[in-house]
Amino acid sequence: MPKLDEVLYYLTGIFLLLRQKQEGFGWLDLTLRGLFRSFWAFVWCLPAFAVIWASWRLYYLGSMPAETPAGVGFFVKLLVIDVVGWLLPLVVLVGLARPLGYGKYLATVVTASNWVAVPFSYAAAIPFALTLVLPTSAPFAGLLLYAVFGASVVLQFRLVWMCVGKQTLLASAMTAIFVLPPMIVGQELQRILGTLPA
Repeated sequence: MPKLDEVLYYLTGIFLLLRQKQEGFGWLDLTLRGLFRSFWAFVWCLPAFAVIWASWRLYYLGSMPAETPAGVGFFVKLLVIDVVGWLLPLVVLVGLARPLGYGKYLATVVTASNWVAVPFSYAAAIPFALTLVLPTSAPFAGLLLYAVFGASVVLQFRLVWMCVGKQTLLASAMTAIFVLPPMIVGQELQRILGTLPA
């Protein structure tokens, strides 16, 4: 598992790429080993996910009857949903790489997108943390969450745009794949697994 200094090194490259600095690629490990190691980013996101899950659990319990259970199994279900949401876009991108002819960019896009998920997840956790500390801040936290989501979509596009040689149409399509399938499938999984308030 990459140590903190290594993760910060990669994130420096990510932030350079988000600023459209080509030298950002030099801070990333774009080898096959680096591609597989980038999936450790999910582990680095777990503290942020834990805050989000805890906040969602409180919201869920507050909308359900008093005797509704929401123990360890509830968190396991949320973990499954997030794992699927992480991997699904990558599976779709791999499946479309050959027919759409962007295979040479795939490893770079996946590596960079895995690492950018770390700051994205902690930014997304901030509104949820607010609701844990100040339950009355829910309306403001909701607006903040929308702002974080919008910013993350824009930044995801900028990152992918750099990774695919500044091809706007391709970057737009890839960004849509990173955003839409996890939202649609995640909502359905929440309904199936029973993590949505009735």
